[in-house]
Amino acid sequence: MKTFSITILAVLITWSGALLAQEPEGTPPPAASDVPVKIEPNAEEKTPPAVEEKMEPKEGEKPVTPVEEKKEAVKDIPLKFKGNLRYRHETIDLTDEEANHRHRIRLRFGVFSEINQQLEFGFQMASGTGDPISTNQTLSPAFTKKPLTIDLAYFNYKPVEGLSIVGGKMKNPMFRPGDSQLMWDSDLTPEGLSLSFARKISSMKVFATGVAFWNADRKGDEDDAHILGGQGGLEMKFGAFQIVVAGALYNYTKILGYGPVYDDNAFGNTLDANTLYANDYNLLDAGLELRGKLAGLPFSVFGQFVQNLAADEEKTAFLAGFSIGEAKIPMGWRLQYNFRSLQRDAVFATFSDSDFIGGGTGGSGHMVSAEFAISSNMLLGLTVQRSTLDDDAETDYTRVQVDLGVKF
Repeated sequence: MKTFSITILAVLITWSGALLAQEPEGTPPPAASDVPVKIEPNAEEKTPPAVEEKMEPKEGEKPVTPVEEKKEAVKDIPLKFKGNLRYRHETIDLTDEEANHRHRIRLRFGVFSEINQQLEFGFQMASGTGDPISTNQTLSPAFTKKPLTIDLAYFNYKPVEGLSIVGGKMKNPMFRPGDSQLMWDSDLTPEGLSLSFARKISSMKVFATGVAFWNADRKGDEDDAHILGGQGGLEMKFGAFQIVVAGALYNYTKILGYGPVYDDNAFGNTLDANTLYANDYNLLDAGLELRGKLAGLPFSVFGQFVQNLAADEEKTAFLAGFSIGEAKIPMGWRLQYNFRSLQRDAVFATFSDSDFIGGGTGGSGHMVSAEFAISSNMLLGLTVQRSTLDDDAETDYTRVQVDLGVKF
């Protein structure tokens, strides 16, 4: 009876072209002979959604099926698509070796959504062969097809203000001063869980992050390897600048006495006679960044210090540098410089910068980079590295990268 009355009401609305106010639930709908109810400007009553959903289609219109209604609901979930493409010419020159020239591309494309105020998700594909710290793809040989891999696949749950729980394959949640890659490469997307909290207290912001990352899923009697860590820090005013200081401690479990976790390569970390790790990695990390403006330009100076508490030697790394300018608007530019020293067992080499000294640990040197924004979606970049490898010959390592990037 209620459905029939609603149908009659919908037909009347269609015929008359006027809106009728719906009485509160439980009140019988007016008969066809009743005078239409006048809608007051400040009336609180609203037409129940059921009336709008059950309305008969106008003449010539196709009825909306339940499946189509669900499709419409899916459309209401906001999706954001974004990506970028980088084309690179690269030259690598080592002492007493012929220079290596190559062209490389990097493609990233993802979809991200803020499902509601508490829940987000992200998914991104990237070029490359699955290397944990590089999504570059060399253009050779013979025009072969290039693979795509899952670069990001995570959820971000925010149950209360300031608290964030992230799970899956995620962006690195740790603060890195000046985007330092001393310990973590910028392309690294860790896997596991993270818990972050941040709160502003007066003019100061405090933050803390805890992580449980999955480093190796071993078979048989061998134990799995994890990265357990925590970082805390604060951001506050320092004159006309903002200063961020942070400290962290990481425990790489089940490393000593086990083989390399990726590609049978320790990337500079010390191995014993059986090609097993000779050290554990319990890393103490401290970072500082000072941000502000210098002569009207964005400016920052930063530094980072890392020590492996589980090693007896070759256990220290540090980085210091500065950045000036910003290449986010057309004709904008940025210049950055850093010097770093990275001893062999100071960090877990599998995850450190893939470009510095060719990737891994055991070297020191300088890096200078410049960026120029051709437009809001196109960036021209140049990076020059001059470093020395920690080998018997103290090999000189020079690397030059010319980049053209497009974002969308």
